[in-house]
Amino acid sequence: MRRINLLLIAGAVFALAGCATIDQAGSSLSCMLARATGKACGGQDGTVSSGQQAGRFEQLQSAFEEEIQGARAAQERAVQAMLGLSPKLRATAGDVQLLSVEITDSSTQQKRSMRTLDSVTIDMPLGGKGRDAYTRAMDEIKGLANTLADNRGSASIVVQQAAADVKARRVNTASGETKSPGGQPIKVEKQVAQGLPAGVERYTVKAGPIRGNL
Repeated sequence: MRRINLLLIAGAVFALAGCATIDQAGSSLSCMLARATGKACGGQDGTVSSGQQAGRFEQLQSAFEEEIQGARAAQERAVQAMLGLSPKLRATAGDVQLLSVEITDSSTQQKRSMRTLDSVTIDMPLGGKGRDAYTRAMDEIKGLANTLADNRGSASIVVQQAAADVKARRVNTASGETKSPGGQPIKVEKQVAQGLPAGVERYTVKAGPIRGNL
Protein backbone atom coordinates (compact mmCIF):
# COMPACT_ATOMS: atom_id res chain seq x y z
CA MET A 1 0.00 0.00 0.00
CA ARG A 2 1.49 3.33 -1.03
CA ARG A 3 1.20 6.48 1.02
CA ILE A 4 -1.67 8.70 0.01
CA ASN A 5 -0.47 11.03 -2.75
CA LEU A 6 -3.26 13.56 -2.31
CA LEU A 7 -1.51 14.97 0.76
CA LEU A 8 -1.63 12.71 3.75
CA ILE A 9 -4.41 12.53 6.30
CA ALA A 10 -1.83 12.70 9.09
CA GLY A 11 -2.96 16.14 10.17
CA ALA A 12 -6.66 15.68 10.90
CA VAL A 13 -7.70 16.03 14.54
CA PHE A 14 -10.08 14.09 16.71
CA ALA A 15 -11.92 16.42 19.08
CA LEU A 16 -14.16 15.17 21.87
CA ALA A 17 -16.79 12.58 20.91
CA GLY A 18 -14.81 11.60 17.83
CA CYS A 19 -15.35 14.87 15.97
CA ALA A 20 -12.67 16.77 14.05
CA THR A 21 -12.34 20.38 12.96
CA ILE A 22 -10.78 21.38 9.66
CA ASP A 23 -8.99 24.35 11.26
CA GLN A 24 -7.50 21.95 13.80
CA ALA A 25 -5.94 19.92 11.01
CA GLY A 26 -2.19 19.62 10.68
CA SER A 27 -0.17 21.03 7.81
CA SER A 28 -0.64 18.19 5.32
CA LEU A 29 -4.42 18.19 5.55
CA SER A 30 -4.47 21.98 5.70
CA CYS A 31 -2.55 22.18 2.42
CA MET A 32 -4.84 19.64 0.81
CA LEU A 33 -7.88 21.70 1.69
CA ALA A 34 -6.16 24.94 0.70
CA ARG A 35 -5.34 23.60 -2.73
CA ALA A 36 -8.88 22.31 -3.13
CA THR A 37 -10.15 25.90 -2.77
CA GLY A 38 -7.40 27.52 -4.85
CA LYS A 39 -5.55 29.14 -1.95
CA ALA A 40 -1.83 29.08 -1.25
CA CYS A 41 -0.86 26.56 1.38
CA GLY A 42 -0.87 28.20 4.79
CA GLY A 43 -2.83 31.23 3.59
CA GLN A 44 -5.67 32.70 5.59
CA ASP A 45 -9.20 31.51 4.95
CA GLY A 46 -11.35 33.78 2.85
CA THR A 47 -15.03 33.64 2.03
CA VAL A 48 -16.03 30.10 1.08
CA SER A 49 -18.90 29.62 -1.30
CA SER A 50 -21.22 26.65 -1.03
CA GLY A 51 -19.64 25.17 -4.16
CA GLN A 52 -16.14 25.54 -2.74
CA GLN A 53 -17.29 24.03 0.55
CA ALA A 54 -18.60 20.93 -1.19
CA GLY A 55 -15.30 20.63 -3.02
CA ARG A 56 -13.30 20.77 0.20
CA PHE A 57 -15.27 17.93 1.74
CA GLU A 58 -15.11 15.91 -1.47
CA GLN A 59 -11.33 16.21 -1.65
CA LEU A 60 -11.01 15.12 1.96
CA GLN A 61 -13.31 12.14 1.46
CA SER A 62 -11.32 11.17 -1.64
CA ALA A 63 -8.17 11.02 0.48
CA PHE A 64 -9.90 8.87 3.08
CA GLU A 65 -11.22 6.57 0.34
CA GLU A 66 -7.74 6.18 -1.13
CA GLU A 67 -6.49 5.04 2.26
CA ILE A 68 -9.34 2.52 2.55
CA GLN A 69 -8.73 1.10 -0.92
CA GLY A 70 -5.00 0.87 -0.28
CA ALA A 71 -5.65 -1.12 2.89
CA ARG A 72 -7.99 -3.51 1.07
CA ALA A 73 -5.37 -4.00 -1.63
CA ALA A 74 -2.68 -4.80 0.94
CA GLN A 75 -4.98 -7.37 2.58
CA GLU A 76 -5.66 -8.98 -0.80
CA ARG A 77 -1.95 -9.15 -1.63
CA ALA A 78 -1.23 -10.85 1.70
CA VAL A 79 -3.87 -13.51 0.99
CA GLN A 80 -2.70 -13.94 -2.62
CA ALA A 81 0.88 -14.47 -1.45
CA MET A 82 -0.11 -17.73 0.29
CA LEU A 83 -2.49 -19.19 -2.29
CA GLY A 84 0.20 -21.58 -3.49
CA LEU A 85 0.24 -23.35 -0.13
CA SER A 86 -2.15 -26.10 0.96
CA PRO A 87 -5.56 -24.78 2.12
CA LYS A 88 -4.76 -25.21 5.81
CA LEU A 89 -1.65 -23.06 5.44
CA ARG A 90 -3.24 -20.15 3.60
CA ALA A 91 -3.96 -16.70 4.99
CA THR A 92 -7.59 -15.70 5.35
CA ALA A 93 -8.94 -12.19 4.90
CA GLY A 94 -10.94 -10.90 7.87
CA ASP A 95 -12.95 -7.72 8.35
CA VAL A 96 -12.05 -4.29 7.07
CA GLN A 97 -13.57 -2.04 9.71
CA LEU A 98 -14.58 1.50 8.84
CA LEU A 99 -15.29 4.42 11.15
CA SER A 100 -17.61 7.37 10.56
CA VAL A 101 -16.08 10.67 11.68
CA GLU A 102 -17.89 14.00 11.79
CA ILE A 103 -15.75 16.75 10.28
CA THR A 104 -16.52 20.41 10.92
CA ASP A 105 -15.27 23.31 8.80
CA SER A 106 -14.74 26.04 11.40
CA SER A 107 -14.94 28.80 8.78
CA THR A 108 -18.57 27.94 7.99
CA GLN A 109 -19.53 25.55 10.81
CA GLN A 110 -20.77 23.14 8.17
CA LYS A 111 -20.40 19.48 9.08
CA ARG A 112 -19.99 16.33 7.08
CA SER A 113 -19.78 12.70 8.17
CA MET A 114 -16.69 11.07 6.62
CA ARG A 115 -16.04 7.39 6.06
CA THR A 116 -12.55 6.51 7.31
CA LEU A 117 -10.44 3.40 7.81
CA ASP A 118 -10.32 1.86 11.27
CA SER A 119 -8.66 -1.58 10.93
CA VAL A 120 -7.86 -4.55 8.70
CA THR A 121 -7.72 -8.19 9.87
CA ILE A 122 -5.88 -11.21 8.42
CA ASP A 123 -5.66 -14.74 9.88
CA MET A 124 -2.20 -16.31 9.52
CA PRO A 125 -1.73 -20.09 10.08
CA LEU A 126 1.28 -20.96 12.20
CA GLY A 127 2.09 -23.85 9.87
CA GLY A 128 3.09 -21.40 7.17
CA LYS A 129 5.93 -19.88 9.19
CA GLY A 130 9.34 -20.33 7.63
CA ARG A 131 7.97 -20.45 4.09
CA ASP A 132 8.62 -17.72 1.54
CA ALA A 133 4.88 -17.25 0.97
CA TYR A 134 4.33 -16.60 4.67
CA THR A 135 7.17 -14.07 4.70
CA ARG A 136 5.70 -12.23 1.72
CA ALA A 137 2.29 -12.10 3.39
CA MET A 138 3.83 -10.78 6.61
CA ASP A 139 5.69 -8.15 4.59
CA GLU A 140 2.32 -6.90 3.34
CA ILE A 141 0.95 -6.74 6.89
CA LYS A 142 4.02 -4.86 8.11
CA GLY A 143 3.94 -2.59 5.07
CA LEU A 144 0.33 -1.70 5.76
CA ALA A 145 1.16 -0.85 9.36
CA ASN A 146 4.07 1.31 8.21
CA THR A 147 1.90 3.19 5.72
CA LEU A 148 -0.90 3.79 8.21
CA ALA A 149 1.58 4.98 10.82
CA ASP A 150 3.09 7.45 8.36
CA ASN A 151 -0.38 8.55 7.21
CA ARG A 152 -1.86 8.97 10.69
CA GLY A 153 1.11 9.56 12.98
CA SER A 154 0.75 6.13 14.62
CA ALA A 155 -0.64 2.63 14.08
CA SER A 156 -0.91 -0.64 15.94
CA ILE A 157 -0.83 -4.36 15.21
CA VAL A 158 -2.94 -6.49 17.54
CA VAL A 159 -2.00 -10.16 17.35
CA GLN A 160 -4.57 -12.52 18.82
CA GLN A 161 -3.26 -15.95 19.76
CA ALA A 162 -5.08 -19.13 20.70
CA ALA A 163 -4.92 -20.05 24.38
CA ALA A 164 -3.70 -23.56 23.47
CA ASP A 165 -0.82 -22.16 21.40
CA VAL A 166 0.20 -19.80 24.18
CA LYS A 167 0.10 -22.60 26.75
CA ALA A 168 2.18 -24.85 24.52
CA ARG A 169 4.62 -22.00 23.84
CA ARG A 170 4.15 -22.30 20.09
CA VAL A 171 3.93 -18.51 19.68
CA ASN A 172 5.92 -15.45 20.67
CA THR A 173 3.83 -13.58 23.23
CA ALA A 174 6.05 -10.52 23.62
CA SER A 175 4.45 -7.15 22.92
CA GLY A 176 6.49 -4.10 21.98
CA GLU A 177 6.82 -1.06 19.79
CA THR A 178 8.65 -0.32 16.56
CA LYS A 179 8.95 2.62 14.18
CA SER A 180 7.77 3.15 10.62
CA PRO A 181 10.28 4.25 7.95
CA GLY A 182 8.99 7.77 8.61
CA GLY A 183 9.77 7.44 12.32
CA GLN A 184 6.18 7.04 13.51
CA PRO A 185 5.34 4.62 16.36
CA ILE A 186 3.75 1.23 15.70
CA LYS A 187 2.56 -0.61 18.80
CA VAL A 188 2.57 -4.42 18.63
CA GLU A 189 0.21 -5.96 21.15
CA LYS A 190 -0.20 -9.70 21.73
CA GLN A 191 -3.50 -10.96 23.17
CA VAL A 192 -4.85 -14.37 24.18
CA ALA A 193 -8.11 -15.06 22.33
CA GLN A 194 -10.13 -17.86 23.88
CA GLY A 195 -12.33 -18.40 20.81
CA LEU A 196 -9.49 -18.52 18.28
CA PRO A 197 -8.67 -22.02 16.96
CA ALA A 198 -5.23 -23.41 17.69
CA GLY A 199 -2.68 -22.99 14.94
CA VAL A 200 -3.81 -19.52 13.85
CA GLU A 201 -2.70 -16.01 14.73
CA ARG A 202 -5.11 -13.17 13.95
CA TYR A 203 -3.40 -9.95 12.89
CA THR A 204 -5.41 -6.72 13.08
CA VAL A 205 -3.68 -3.62 11.74
CA LYS A 206 -5.34 -0.55 13.22
CA ALA A 207 -4.91 2.98 11.93
CA GLY A 208 -4.02 5.61 14.50
CA PRO A 209 -6.51 8.35 15.42
CA ILE A 210 -6.74 11.29 13.05
CA ARG A 211 -4.99 14.07 14.92
CA GLY A 212 -2.71 17.11 14.67
CA ASN A 213 -2.67 20.87 15.21
CA LEU A 214 -2.65 23.75 12.73
